[in-house]
Amino acid sequence: MKEYLEKIVSNGKKEDMDCLGEILIDSLYNLKENDYSKFAKYKAKIKGMAYNYQLDRELAQEIVEDMKPLGEYWNIETVSSVIGNTPHKLENMYVVMNSLANDYKDVINLDDAETYVKMANAWLSDVDGRENKVWWYFVK
Repeated sequence: MKEYLEKIVSNGKKEDMDCLGEILIDSLYNLKENDYSKFAKYKAKIKGMAYNYQLDRELAQEIVEDMKPLGEYWNIETVSSVIGNTPHKLENMYVVMNSLANDYKDVINLDDAETYVKMANAWLSDVDGRENKVWWYFVK
């Protein structure tokens, strides 16, 4: 089967790629009904490939909206104004800072944005973290 798929891809015919896409979609929806866990894993992988494992603003906001108990504490504009010269993408800082606020609001005062910026930078810069850490941690 792998050999056939490789041949179809190397041929590069749009109509064959479209057909292959339809087969994949049908198979995934079948899998969703029979093995949701495996379906979710494949869906995350496909989504990652589509977005190069990077969050855009819309996906970052979706992730933050679903956080419990606060959801969005800092909007993306506020995060942009407080993060300074961080080497990390704004969308990643936005998601991580809001995640930390949701998790540590009873430990660190929410008005202490500077500490949350430092914590987000530390989390994102963790040397033993995997590549595209934000994607793999938050996108399911």
